[in-house]
Amino acid sequence: MKGRVLIDTNILVYVYDPLHTTKQAQAIAVTDRLIRSGKAVISTQVMGEFFIATTRPRRSLLTSAEALERMRNYLAACHVVEITRLITLEAIRGVETHHFQFWDAQIWATARLNQIEEIYSEDFASGSMVEGVHFSNPFMGGL
Repeated sequence: MKGRVLIDTNILVYVYDPLHTTKQAQAIAVTDRLIRSGKAVISTQVMGEFFIATTRPRRSLLTSAEALERMRNYLAACHVVEITRLITLEAIRGVETHHFQFWDAQIWATARLNQIEEIYSEDFASGSMVEGVHFSNPFMGGL
């Protein structure tokens, strides 16, 4: 773990998911380590997705009030990158060039345009690199 790391939504959601205890423990450890080291980066997209994913009516992990409080904590503890017009345009290029799904492309574009070397996510092929952005799945070990 050299530089800053963009934390994808799924990592943060597992912190609050009691059905996946192994992933929950790993997500807590890696998120805590990144925050304590000052390397944790989140985007405004990740925060929006986090709220939706943790407060779904079918399988609510947090109440709205709890999710908002966690979001405040993450926004205070992590470096925050806002989604811009340029990130959106780069995400479109990521869809066209690399065949990413749009929301994944936007995560990649956020990292790429903000010179963030690594993304922690389970949505990309762990160990792969696309245009200077390395993808790591913290649930596969070695992080």
